[in-house]
Amino acid sequence: MPRPPIDPDLDPAEDAPHHPGARREPGPRSRWPRIAPTVVGLVFAGGCLGGWARYAVTTAWATPAGRFPWSTLWVNTAGAFVLGVVVVLAARGPRALRPLVGTGFCGGLTTFSALVVAADRLAAHGHAGTAIAYLVASTAAGLAAAWLGFAVTRRTPAGAGC
Repeated sequence: MPRPPIDPDLDPAEDAPHHPGARREPGPRSRWPRIAPTVVGLVFAGGCLGGWARYAVTTAWATPAGRFPWSTLWVNTAGAFVLGVVVVLAARGPRALRPLVGTGFCGGLTTFSALVVAADRLAAHGHAGTAIAYLVASTAAGLAAAWLGFAVTRRTPAGAGC
């Protein structure tokens, strides 16, 4: 029985050259990845929704200059939780879940650049302590939220056995 590919979105025939003794279709193999228009569309749609959600939250809950950026912290933490859920559900869920929600939505919602810009602004305006606290809190909250999303989803009927 052939081993399943590491990435469930890959065709097992594409993964075959990486397994000793596996057969491969004859002919040259392109060095360029195949780009599936459907996947690109799903990532785009999810990214638009995630970016819009980030914009809506950070606009409605604007951070005054020199203050702790709570809106960015909570948006990133929520996105980490959603990504923890997606990791479990993608193992059994529809193939569109990963590019739409995992890559697209979470990628648009949680951006490392927003975290860095907020910390940089704080530090540049003499609030280095707040910037450091924000970076530490963001890292800890993100890791905890991702773990919680993963753990909770694994205990639900939809994620059981993953």
